[in-house]
Amino acid sequence: MHPLMQALQPVLAQRNQSLVALRRDLHRHAELSFKETRTADVIAQRLRAAGLDVRTGIAGTGVVGVLHGDRPGRVVAYRADIDALPLDEVADVPFRSVHGGVMHACGHDGHVAIAVTMAELLAERRRELPGAVVFLFQPAEEVFGGAEQMIAAGVLDDPRVEAVLGLHLINQFPVGAVVARPGATMASADFFDIEVLGKGGHGAFPHTSIDPITVAAHIVVGLQDLVSREIAPQDAAVMTIGQISAGTKHNIIPEVAHMGGSIRAFTPAIRDQLVERLSAFASRIAQAYRAEATVRIQGDGTPPVVNDVDVTERVRRGAIELFGPAAVLDGMPIMGSDDMSLFLRERPGCYFWVGAGVPGKAMNPHHHPGFEIDERSLDVGLRLALNAVLDALHP
Repeated sequence: MHPLMQALQPVLAQRNQSLVALRRDLHRHAELSFKETRTADVIAQRLRAAGLDVRTGIAGTGVVGVLHGDRPGRVVAYRADIDALPLDEVADVPFRSVHGGVMHACGHDGHVAIAVTMAELLAERRRELPGAVVFLFQPAEEVFGGAEQMIAAGVLDDPRVEAVLGLHLINQFPVGAVVARPGATMASADFFDIEVLGKGGHGAFPHTSIDPITVAAHIVVGLQDLVSREIAPQDAAVMTIGQISAGTKHNIIPEVAHMGGSIRAFTPAIRDQLVERLSAFASRIAQAYRAEATVRIQGDGTPPVVNDVDVTERVRRGAIELFGPAAVLDGMPIMGSDDMSLFLRERPGCYFWVGAGVPGKAMNPHHHPGFEIDERSLDVGLRLALNAVLDALHP
């Protein structure tokens, strides 16, 4: 354990109440992607009060706080995502979101609370701190927009960051559990739209029309074969159609059908293969029914989250030292995605998971209107993040 981490042990328990209070305040005032103005203001005020060099307005609503230690060392970035989701909260809690249709349903409020508290604790020990820590409070993770813009704004270059760390609270694991996996740990994500153009007509005379709904149905079924018959069984990939819309009335064959979906994979090669094959596959199925299908890929998506082997091993060793070997799980890669991947593509690092589930209780999943966490996970996350950052600051 880093000596500074040992010195902080008595202080951590004293900060737990304010840590939870900050998380609840952010939860109560949840804000959507690129609209996190209050959240950014709270972060910036706390960081300035702690004596960090603060920049705001990065990627619109992002905040960067730089803490320079008084001792020589490396430069390490710590990233926390700050946005909420468009959901009506149903959890019966006193800190329920005051904004209808907006809710922290993925733990980002906890991520911010941990990062701000860590910045404050380290700032109090600046004289003993080696190197510098760059705290990245990133907007718009939920729409994969914030990381790319922050990187383009140079947040990893001034000062030049040598490693990037971050955590995600995850209620699929009980509080006290830690998962840090080397290599690919979360999938890439690409979103697409398909427009099927047929020929409208009367439902009683289908032979005079070209039914785009029938074509869309065959495309949906066919896409499953695109994965099961073109991707090797030992490799993982998912293609999901999450939206279908067409028609206005029971007995009218519409002109157009629209679909929206996603592609997820753990390697760039499989990701590229599926993106490339999608357009030709949908188009040729449509041609078989005398229709047309046009595929549009939305933006650049986000690549897989790939953890550096050495950095991840150091995080795991620290977790074992802090919480014992039984707390550190191997886990499995998940098909969820996160644009932390873009930071990790630029610099080596580790994105680790901290269990936030209530032991023995069936938890609503992330992105559910009844999502909740065991708030004891905040203390676990703070301790692990502190130790990981301090360890990474040493050459």
